[in-house]
Amino acid sequence: MTKTRLSRFLVAIFLLGVVIVLSGCDKEVSKDDALNFYNTVQLRETKDEVEAALNGTPKESNGEYIYIDADTGFGVSVFYDADNLVYTKAVYNTDNTKIFALSNAKVTEDQVASITPGMTYEEVKALLGTDGLETITKVNLSDENNPTSMMIWFNDDNTGIYVTFYGYRGTVENAKYWK
Repeated sequence: MTKTRLSRFLVAIFLLGVVIVLSGCDKEVSKDDALNFYNTVQLRETKDEVEAALNGTPKESNGEYIYIDADTGFGVSVFYDADNLVYTKAVYNTDNTKIFALSNAKVTEDQVASITPGMTYEEVKALLGTDGLETITKVNLSDENNPTSMMIWFNDDNTGIYVTFYGYRGTVENAKYWK
């Protein structure tokens, strides 16, 4: 082999190796795909309805049922009540930072002091500059028409704000900063 052919051969082998390595890397998952299982499950659905809709058998531990989408690595964690109806659902991934990354916010710790109980979701959204990401919803036993939901606004550095609402996009119960 001439020196030029050898160089081209080595470059080709190197590039092939890079392609092989990169093809094994985590692919970027869209927010809609990541939330597919979470959005499929509805409060007060039966366990049989959930399993039929998600077409799978969950991992179960201490009353928590985790359904994972093999294509995305995201899923939903579900707790059922005594009647096997969905009581609580939460976005699931073995790496919480991947859940945080679904939020595309630019928030500060100082903003938390401006979020007060009773504020509406729209007021919080205006204050924080973007929609929040619903990550947990549970049945509110005192008002089943208004579940309690937690939404997050997270930065690229995995810091952010958690806000708990009475009712889906309802009124603020509390807010906390995560760092």
